[in-house]
Amino acid sequence: MQKIMIVEDDEIIASSIKKHLEKWNYDVFVVNDFENVLEDFRHYEPLLILLDISLPYYNGYYWCQEIRKESEVPIIFISSTSENMNIVMAMNMGADDFINKPFDLTVLTAKLQAILRRT
Repeated sequence: MQKIMIVEDDEIIASSIKKHLEKWNYDVFVVNDFENVLEDFRHYEPLLILLDISLPYYNGYYWCQEIRKESEVPIIFISSTSENMNIVMAMNMGADDFINKPFDLTVLTAKLQAILRRT
């Protein structure tokens, strides 16, 4: 089973994504400790990460950079900050894609599956 890690502080959004992806037979882990995302990443060893920009303690850009220091795992940013500069920053930090909130879960799944096919 393919492992997906969700780094999203909105519990409703995280739960919705988790339920949806589990229906597609993904093993999904939702981060709850936003001070130790890197430790969760190392322990869980996901094949793909869904990462929000606005998080408690450190933002998604920070965590993307930290993960990129030790892994090439695909990262999809999911964020309500859809300004072009945020998208450019996310891609420059090492993201593989960027999805604006609100989004359709089927589109998220299609993008996730496309990235996983190539990795």
